[in-house]
Amino acid sequence: MTQTRRTYRLGRTHCIERTLRLASPFAALALGSLVHAQNSTAPSAPQAKPIAIVNAIIHTSTIAQPVIERGWVLIEDGKVKTVGVTPSEIPSGIDIVDAQGMHLSPGFMASATQLGLIETMQAEATDDRTEFGEFHPESVPALAINPDSDLLGVARNAGVLLALVTPLGGSVSGSASVIKLNGWSTEDITVDARVGIVVQWPMIEASKQWWTRRSPDDQRKRFAETRAKIDRFFDDAKAWVLAKTADATVAHDERFEAMRAVLDGRDPVFMTVGSASQIETAVLWAKERGLRPVLIGSNGLLSEADFLRNHGVRVIVTGTHQLPASEAQHPSAPYALPGLLEKVGIPFAIASGDEPAHERNLPHNAATAVAYGLDPEAALRSITITPAQLAGIAEQYGSIESGKSATLILTRGHPLEVTSGVAQAWIDGAELNLSNRQTRMKAKYDARHSP
Repeated sequence: MTQTRRTYRLGRTHCIERTLRLASPFAALALGSLVHAQNSTAPSAPQAKPIAIVNAIIHTSTIAQPVIERGWVLIEDGKVKTVGVTPSEIPSGIDIVDAQGMHLSPGFMASATQLGLIETMQAEATDDRTEFGEFHPESVPALAINPDSDLLGVARNAGVLLALVTPLGGSVSGSASVIKLNGWSTEDITVDARVGIVVQWPMIEASKQWWTRRSPDDQRKRFAETRAKIDRFFDDAKAWVLAKTADATVAHDERFEAMRAVLDGRDPVFMTVGSASQIETAVLWAKERGLRPVLIGSNGLLSEADFLRNHGVRVIVTGTHQLPASEAQHPSAPYALPGLLEKVGIPFAIASGDEPAHERNLPHNAATAVAYGLDPEAALRSITITPAQLAGIAEQYGSIESGKSATLILTRGHPLEVTSGVAQAWIDGAELNLSNRQTRMKAKYDARHSP
């Protein structure tokens, strides 16, 4: 994800293509189209004149006024200027979108995703999800995201307009970035390049599954070693920050500088967990160091609900479309988890928990939670305002309020209904072209059977 990493990958790809060119121009062309997948849909230009969306059922993603019947939104300079009930007269000189009873909501925000960091699982050269080494907080996903990715267009067509991108690999995987899904370059799509760091918290209990080759003692030893390395790294980072603050002549360290906002509590630390014991040890470790943990995972959240609430911990639920964690759980346990977290008062965002190619299924994950007890507007907040709050961008995005970015979707039915579909969408007031490779392929084969 660093510039060096990306240069290495591109350089390696070019070497492969050069070798194939010598052998077969057609083979090189085929590999090039696979590795460098490009979305031919051009990014939308900035908003040129005011827009009024009228006669819509508005889902604001706020607590005070969650739904406005027959509402309107006035958009100027990329921001929401007015939101309320549609007036009898609209000022002249404004483009009008008559929603005619359709639903308007904030654009969805994907969480804990690698969208834009990988194009094709089978093509290594398109995979920038991980960095070499165990500790690289200086790695920034926003620098490695491909703004021409076909997957961005597919997700955008499903209403996903923002994404909290988290890298993988190592113990400290890198920084987390927030992007918007419209722009020509990485600079255009970046909302905030650094909103926290990502820690892959180690398991502390030994696994006895059939695929585990290490003995329980070896596993516990390995877990203890990993935990000790994380402790040393954070201790060193804190010592460097204190030294650098006291003496500006201390040699610069990019890794530790990237930790500064997390160590002083301004940014959260996103911690991946997968069991109750991981949850407890991760939260206690972070709290002892004065950090703000945000947990990424699903398993163990419900059993640790009281613990999480008492420590004020927020979570990202990694999808509802998954199997139960154990045979003892009911098959519907993953579907009902968000609703149960809502009842016990734990703030949560819902992620798709799927490959980036299927990020379009994010609203369907939230809809499944609604079918199993979660309030529809609470489900909508879990993929709009709550992830924006976790990422520290809620002052700009995540709800329909005066002064915030006009990053909105207009759907034919309730935004979480699978059959609704996105009719129109805007990012910062710019209306999006929702076509993508899949819509063009559908049109191609629809035409084959037309008269």
